[in-house]
Amino acid sequence: MLKGRKIHFNPTTVYTRFGRRLSAALRGALCHLPAFLLLACTPLAQPETTPAVRKTQIYILLVGKTNLQGIDLLFFQDAPLYRLDAYQHLDGAPKNRVTGTSSTAARQVVILSNYPSSTYAWSGIRSIESLESLPFRLADENPSEPMLYGTSEAGKMGQVTLRPMLSRITLRSIACEFSERPYMGEKLQDVRAYLTYASEECRPFAPDDTPSSWLNAGRLDETATAALSHPEAVLRSLAPSLGGRIYPDADFYCYPNPSDGTEFGSPVTRLVIEGKLRGTTYYYPIDLPGLKADAQYRMDVTLTRAGTTDPDTPAVAGSIRLESRVLDWDGREWDDIHFN
Repeated sequence: MLKGRKIHFNPTTVYTRFGRRLSAALRGALCHLPAFLLLACTPLAQPETTPAVRKTQIYILLVGKTNLQGIDLLFFQDAPLYRLDAYQHLDGAPKNRVTGTSSTAARQVVILSNYPSSTYAWSGIRSIESLESLPFRLADENPSEPMLYGTSEAGKMGQVTLRPMLSRITLRSIACEFSERPYMGEKLQDVRAYLTYASEECRPFAPDDTPSSWLNAGRLDETATAALSHPEAVLRSLAPSLGGRIYPDADFYCYPNPSDGTEFGSPVTRLVIEGKLRGTTYYYPIDLPGLKADAQYRMDVTLTRAGTTDPDTPAVAGSIRLESRVLDWDGREWDDIHFN
């Protein structure tokens, strides 16, 4: 038999206002009454509720043959606030389907791919409206792996199409055919091509914003171009000596620019061809139409006489013959195009 200390309890005598001593049972009940009342008046602690979690399979449709080097999934709750619900980053190159995790309150998903997240604090995103200030920068673009974005239709997260914000200008072929004096039969030397007034920043979730900064404003800026992660996006060497037609299939990239040169004060993006003729550098600026995202502007160029000595001055009349088409990013016919 276990032994232990005996505990003695001597209840305090409790009296009524009439001087009578109460029974032990009643005295015990009265002694514990305040504590009972306190417990009765204290609301019970509510258990913490964890939002229900769901996994959603999202089918990704890609515009163009591009590589996905990881994607960012941002889930948002429903209107009117579209608050951020969940965020995930998936490394690697997912195929055409990914699985995202959010709460059951999530109704819309935004997907970004190939975005250099180190240049932007994702923690600053609180709602879908916050994405309006999210910049894409030409300095970060890799033409073979362009930054892509896409958003689902409200309330439907099952399928998202990822598109680039870049415009693609393709110089499919070029020839030099000088048939007039004094340069008849001569070739253009050290030929290269580049973009001027190339929009270097855009905001895909605020597509109506007009370009605010330009690369190569008026003429080639060698230093700024070299600072790009991929300078070949705006500058290409074509031939040491150009006579007959060659097919460089040279692609140039920049962000959309709605200007077609008809409105004063709105620079038009140009493809400038540059070369030397008898030691003098000549330029052939080609005004591009209003550039749109996710579009390809393909052209075949023939140079027929000496150009201008200023890359920001329109080409001499009759010095360029141009055949051009506008296609979608994948090379399918899209629309008619008119170059100046």
